[in-house]
Amino acid sequence: MKHNICAWLLLGAMLTATAATTSCGDTAPTDKPANETTPATNSVETEAEPEDSLTQRLKVDDGIETIDYGGKTFTILGDDACEDYYTMAEQTGDVLDDAVFQRNSVITERFNINIEAEVREETQLVPTLKSTVMAGDDAYQLFAGHIIYAGQAVCDGYYYNWYDMPHIDFSKPWWSDSNVEDLTYDGKAFLAMGDFALTTIASTYCFFFNKQIAADYDLPDMYQLVNDGKWTADTLISMSKDIYRDLNGDGKADENDFYGYAIGARSPINVYLWSFGEKLAKKQEDGTIVMDYFNDKVVDIYAKLNDMTWGSEGVFARCAIDTFQIPAEMFRSNQVLFLPEIFDFAAGKLREFNTDYGIIPFPKWDEAQADYYTMVDGGHEGLAIPASISDPDFVGNIVEVLNAESWKRVIPTYYDVVLKTKGTRDEVSVSMLDYILDHRVFDFGYVYGQFGAAFWPQYLAEKKSADIASYYQKNYKAYDKTMSKVFAFFEEYEK
Repeated sequence: MKHNICAWLLLGAMLTATAATTSCGDTAPTDKPANETTPATNSVETEAEPEDSLTQRLKVDDGIETIDYGGKTFTILGDDACEDYYTMAEQTGDVLDDAVFQRNSVITERFNINIEAEVREETQLVPTLKSTVMAGDDAYQLFAGHIIYAGQAVCDGYYYNWYDMPHIDFSKPWWSDSNVEDLTYDGKAFLAMGDFALTTIASTYCFFFNKQIAADYDLPDMYQLVNDGKWTADTLISMSKDIYRDLNGDGKADENDFYGYAIGARSPINVYLWSFGEKLAKKQEDGTIVMDYFNDKVVDIYAKLNDMTWGSEGVFARCAIDTFQIPAEMFRSNQVLFLPEIFDFAAGKLREFNTDYGIIPFPKWDEAQADYYTMVDGGHEGLAIPASISDPDFVGNIVEVLNAESWKRVIPTYYDVVLKTKGTRDEVSVSMLDYILDHRVFDFGYVYGQFGAAFWPQYLAEKKSADIASYYQKNYKAYDKTMSKVFAFFEEYEK
């Protein structure tokens, strides 16, 4: 894991090169390689402008041998909300649609295959997979489904162990570091996070800030503040707590007023557990995992969250399912300085937003914390290989290339949409997004813990309570029982 944003700001203009081609089935890879390239030149006399970091991705070798599969079909079982991310029959003029079309065209032509997708409503994906696996039917070669529902089914044996798959290399940049650092246990991993699942990018949590409001209040350069390691929970509190104006003069603090910080205190508030450097499941040096989700720091985190959410007039928070989207709408109306939201908020709701905004990570616990961390909203996809596949070599090749070409072609286009750059990229902003994505945490206790301890911050926020001790005593037995079954499955699993 990289340890400061300065390094990423430098790497942002230099990223390229090949990574090792060792298959995941041979060894458990460790870190992603840092690489350099020499800027291209137009002639001996004239040096061209350096290519931006996203364009340079196209030069990175995926390490996969090109094989003619004779028109074989590769079928994805996926979420109906993500259908356009899987296949695109033709170019539509929408930049993201066209990037998906181009990605698939490159792969189908290179390998002489067909790529198809069958989609289901998110709650029906696992039952559909179950019926095919139990029948021994090689109907689907890749599963992409709601991570919590997918995790609930791990003990049923529907998934192939990723470490038994040929050609999969988790050290490559199109795979999340968390696949090895968090989701591998006892040499096994059944759900993985790769860039083919665009929702693992789109649903990543970050902080938006209104640049005009920041300037009006003479705030420091937020990017530099982040880079200096000074963007912390206390910094957020100090910057936002006194920013309040009763815009309509009715003497009532509500969604019609102006605030320093607003939050839909459901999923976004859960992020702080990881943002502040904690995990539910903590990987040890020997590869074992210790469940450690109630300790002195966790108690302090819940107290801090309660203060951040309900402790000052500069904060507007809503928890109810029918009102938690109000803070995002207020940001669009220039009523909020800081807003925690997912990347896709920019890609969708901010396309017509005329005020300039910036994107930075969630704040750290304190300046001593080495890195900024985040997590991805629970509705995102996890990738799995159905246990009933008949040709692992074919599946491994295509899955690796699908993720590689997504990283090369789809993600850069998605960045353009999020940053509203329309092809002219700000390398600092690009590097900030790269950094945030590189520091996503897919906690073992969140992926496989169903709707347990990962969601406790949200549940307590709804009560305006910091009493995690009492909540823990009432709920830990059920959560521990769930996790014990998961650990036992991993330990007893045999191919």
